[in-house]
Amino acid sequence: MSEITLRRTRYVLAGTWPTEHADDITAGGWAVVNAPRPLAGRMTWEGPFICGVFYAAGPYDELAKRWRADDATLLVPVTPAEVVAKMRALVRDRGYDFAEVAAEVPEQLRMWAEDQGLPWDHGWLTTVTG
Repeated sequence: MSEITLRRTRYVLAGTWPTEHADDITAGGWAVVNAPRPLAGRMTWEGPFICGVFYAAGPYDELAKRWRADDATLLVPVTPAEVVAKMRALVRDRGYDFAEVAAEVPEQLRMWAEDQGLPWDHGWLTTVTG
């Protein structure tokens, strides 16, 4: 991967990419970025607002310098199970019991997830084990 890093990374739910682009993105191992302005990429599209409505996908090494100049945000897909695992680790590292936090102050989990740039749905706790 390129030595160039983008200023921000945001996690999005896996399966977020439009169906007409998803197979090409996966097959190419391409990165996806989002910004408030149009971006360069092997494919581009407009979609729901995350850090803007403009999206681009392509090889990171080829496009990272330009994406950084355009202040793009790197989007990293995660599954609900991965998010819950990350949150369990975060809560444990802060010295709390995950089950207690989830039961007594569930809103705190959402706030911590947002602080980490993670999507959050409290309902995942009933569908994800571990």
